[in-house]
Amino acid sequence: MSGTLPVAAAPVRGIARRTVSASLHRGGPAGRLSTVRGDRPGAGAVRTTLTRMHQRDDPHDDDFPAPRVTWRVPDARRLPALEPYADVVGRVPDVMVREAVWDTSDGVLAAAGVELVRGEDGTWTVDRGEGPEHLADRSADAPVPELAVHLRGRPLTVVRLRDTTTSLLVLHSRDGRVRAEVADVRVDEGSPDEAVLRAGRWWALADDGSGHALVRGVERALRDAAEDADTDAGGPDTDGGGGAADRAPVPRLAPLRRPSTSHRHPSGTAARFVVDALATLRADAVRLDPLVRRREPDAVHALRGALRRIRSVLVVYRGALDSDASESVRRSLGAVGRAAGTVRDAEVLAASVQRLAGRAPKGLVDDATLAGLVGRLRSAHGDATAGFDEVLCSAEWFGALDALDALIVDAPPGPRAGDAVRPFVERRLHRERRHMRRVRDAATRSADLEVLHDARKAARRLRFAIDAAGGFASTHRHLGRLRRAQASLGDGLDAANAVAALRHEADFTAGVLATVGRQRADRRLRRGRELLARL
Repeated sequence: MSGTLPVAAAPVRGIARRTVSASLHRGGPAGRLSTVRGDRPGAGAVRTTLTRMHQRDDPHDDDFPAPRVTWRVPDARRLPALEPYADVVGRVPDVMVREAVWDTSDGVLAAAGVELVRGEDGTWTVDRGEGPEHLADRSADAPVPELAVHLRGRPLTVVRLRDTTTSLLVLHSRDGRVRAEVADVRVDEGSPDEAVLRAGRWWALADDGSGHALVRGVERALRDAAEDADTDAGGPDTDGGGGAADRAPVPRLAPLRRPSTSHRHPSGTAARFVVDALATLRADAVRLDPLVRRREPDAVHALRGALRRIRSVLVVYRGALDSDASESVRRSLGAVGRAAGTVRDAEVLAASVQRLAGRAPKGLVDDATLAGLVGRLRSAHGDATAGFDEVLCSAEWFGALDALDALIVDAPPGPRAGDAVRPFVERRLHRERRHMRRVRDAATRSADLEVLHDARKAARRLRFAIDAAGGFASTHRHLGRLRRAQASLGDGLDAANAVAALRHEADFTAGVLATVGRQRADRRLRRGRELLARL
């Protein structure tokens, strides 16, 4: 016999008892990500609710996936009666959560597709498009360092207040198992300065994936009840697949699109190609900035590479955009790139000395002396990292990003802006290959480290230009050889730089390491010259 019971009285496991209260508590653990897209009020709050419906604290409970299908409900209609489909329907008491959405006065975070939320308990949550992420140890007034690349010194303020009310039904089959959960989510939000509220409402269904008759019946009932809403909102939020099992979670909140008066170059032109390439590389740099601030491994190296790629595109494909604007951006990014290079060089030096110690003959390296040497090098790396942290918070970095954004948005045309993209790319790559050949010929005849370093930079710039061209460039059969030549020359130059640093140390261990480093530098540089000669 089917029935309806409150959660406290029903034989409901931990699956349902914690679902609403803990899932909406932004201080709780993050769940699997499911997202909501659209210009809908409170989409971020609905996303937080729906994505964590499956969280459980009973290890014996079935592990539900994220909500499988969601419907937008534009009116106050009630959920259909689900008792005919389930043996027991457990009702979780309604839970309301009040939140404040923070942004700049001109909506910088919204334009970047980022949502920063502070709950009633003072916890911060940021959603960059992949679901809500809890931020620990954030004071109420401190800006989020991970968002500095977007804020760039602009102050944060409360732009919206949001109330999210969630009702949850937990559906049991005759054998007592929880087969499905149905959420009814209502979001009311508005500006702190306005009394008018905007409302949004969604139904969501999560199930155990068994394809049980209960699940099929509940989904059919929800679909029929939401049929009018589907007509208004464009159908249920699924991926458009054939069967119910193929339906995906609802997509995420779309970035705010602000009106733009920028000049949009036609597709297939040189200017459009360069702007699109810069926009892609700019997104990489913005993505890497928070990783550098958190001091993730290899983050500085990756950011330095992204800046180099941007500068390579500006140099190789000059003429598509205004030369003065392009050169200004290139110089600004070059200054930041050199600061990142100082950090990276210190990191590579410490790692190179350790590798040389591993290659040295046994018994010739004193462990205590080596530990002291590596400790000093790591201390220098830490000082360089602290200096680069200051650069990332400086007007120099923010100004470079603003200049890059202006170049992408305004896209001032150059003399070759209207050229067809494929001939333009081929001409510029041909010029770059000629430059590469001149540098190659000089490097194969010289043992000067500066000349070899120039050859490595030329190989890297040509490779970056070919990567940016994508399908617009004809097949370059030497691309892999360029990469190998760059790697070999880089290993040799790193070893040579380590030898130069070890010469300042007056002890036997440093002399052994310098000798090993000299041998490795000679081998790798010789291999690099061979690869260059075969280009």
